[in-house]
Amino acid sequence: MRKRHNIIFAPVLGALLSVWVTACAAAQAEGVLDKAQLLFLKRQYVQAIDECAKAVKEHPDNPEVISQANYLTGASYVNLFDFLTAKKNFRAIVDQYSRSPYYEDAYMGLGDIEFLQENYTEALKIYEQFLRTDPSPRRRATLYFRLAEIYLKQGDQASFRKYYDKLQKEFPLSFEAKDARRLQGSGFYYTVQVGAFTNFDNAQECINQLKAKGYNVYSVLCMLSGKKLCRIRVGRYATQKEAEEAKRKLELDGFLAKVFPLE
Repeated sequence: MRKRHNIIFAPVLGALLSVWVTACAAAQAEGVLDKAQLLFLKRQYVQAIDECAKAVKEHPDNPEVISQANYLTGASYVNLFDFLTAKKNFRAIVDQYSRSPYYEDAYMGLGDIEFLQENYTEALKIYEQFLRTDPSPRRRATLYFRLAEIYLKQGDQASFRKYYDKLQKEFPLSFEAKDARRLQGSGFYYTVQVGAFTNFDNAQECINQLKAKGYNVYSVLCMLSGKKLCRIRVGRYATQKEAEEAKRKLELDGFLAKVFPLE
């Protein structure tokens, strides 16, 4: 396997902040990360990471390139289930590139990584910190959903109801509001996560591939608002043994897979 690159913590110089809009426009015009984006959409995550590292090396003073490369790299590591490295990339954006268009997605990603690993206390801390920054409406919808979900898992019915009601009142037509309704009758089970995508067409293609092989694809969940990162899960299993057997079969069919216990 090719060596993976852990990037990217170059500081934003004060002079660059004054020309942020120009830098953004230039980066978009140059399309320096187009190849990395294409590789990501093709699920060639290691190659996408390498391409991001190359782009940063060639544009070390461009904050837009650096922040976008961090985001793509972090999202790639999430798909590779390397959550520790993904957190480093998302944290770089949150700490150093607060004016980046990827800032809110990266902040949400930090919380989602903790959530995926069932570190609910840490996830709750991150989500609440993010909420205090007054995020955009579409991010708030996802935050309300996540906060409600965690409080329900912790048995805090009052806090669950607080954020559930906020979600239904402020964003009644959102994906999150519709998906939140499933929280009211949940029970413990195991599932197998197969992939995560920022592009719904690619998510649907993966779903179609799974269905064609006879798998029960029961859910596609949005992890990140805006450039949505969607989790694709297969099956609901009463025991971990059943889930592990499904995981092995998925891996034999060429899918990355990991078992998660859920409530």
